[in-house]
Amino acid sequence: MSWAKIRYRDFYDIPRIFITTHNGKVYLFDCPFDDELDDYSDRYRIYQLPGIAEDELEGSWERLPERAVSMVGEIPVSEVEFDKTRRNSIDTRILEKLIEERDHESTLVA
Repeated sequence: MSWAKIRYRDFYDIPRIFITTHNGKVYLFDCPFDDELDDYSDRYRIYQLPGIAEDELEGSWERLPERAVSMVGEIPVSEVEFDKTRRNSIDTRILEKLIEERDHESTLVA
């Protein structure tokens, strides 16, 4: 298992939006609140972000997805494995799998 530290903003049972760094790149996991369902989504949308300055992480992270370099993919919340506290780190295997799938698909298109 490979673990990566996370930094999160909203927490409801689990972090609902968090950032992690893996292999020198920054990733945003976003599980937005769905007004129609009146609950959080059951999926994370994962984005690759450019480098983010510390002052950009102050306040709301609601608009961070707009800064994305690319969308990596979506996964069910249940597939993200957090540390025991659910606040410090994630197992990176699911992220590695998504990156590999995205990169494989982009080579098929090219």
